[in-house]
Amino acid sequence: MKSLRWIFIAALLGVAVRAELPLIPDAAHDPAWRELFAQLAPTRSRQSGFEERRYFPFRKDPVVLTGEIRFAPGHGLSLSYRTPDARVLIADDKGLLMRDDQGRERAPPSDDRAQGATTALVNVLHFNLPELEKSFSVHGRREGAGWAVAFVPRDAQLAASFGTLTLTGEESRPRKIEIVRSPTQRIEILLGEPKDGVIFTGEVLRRFFR
Repeated sequence: MKSLRWIFIAALLGVAVRAELPLIPDAAHDPAWRELFAQLAPTRSRQSGFEERRYFPFRKDPVVLTGEIRFAPGHGLSLSYRTPDARVLIADDKGLLMRDDQGRERAPPSDDRAQGATTALVNVLHFNLPELEKSFSVHGRREGAGWAVAFVPRDAQLAASFGTLTLTGEESRPRKIEIVRSPTQRIEILLGEPKDGVIFTGEVLRRFFR
């Protein structure tokens, strides 16, 4: 019953997003979006800081986490959390891997819904549009230099575990990712200024990738 309730709420949120932002039927080839989407997909080493705020119905204030996102061609993507606990989430051709501050490694939960939600977030951070379009319908609007793109899950189970994801930014810079699971539960990720063409040393690659 609980899972059905989440599916129902997520479906309502999806309807709200669809009503607010127009559908982009073929996002990868739409001339109004093609250039921006190409710029959002990192092709060179990239690094930026982030602040993640997790809102829950049973807490007055959000749980705040901070860290850095790194992308390295041939190595994949990593999210390194600094606070409140140091850990690294790595996403590459081998899948997903969690590493704590002691260097101990483990795979994320094997639950299909948890894996699907984590993979979806990684695809958004990597802006892997072909993969995203397999699982989401894409909606968006542009106003001057500003833009907003929403990813609405096609599958009810993914909607239940992930909700609706909205990415907003200016020009080619994404500024915020918001994941809404219900009116009282959401995640906001505020992205710092990206650094492109970063040269990662061998030590950095070993610490934050595999």
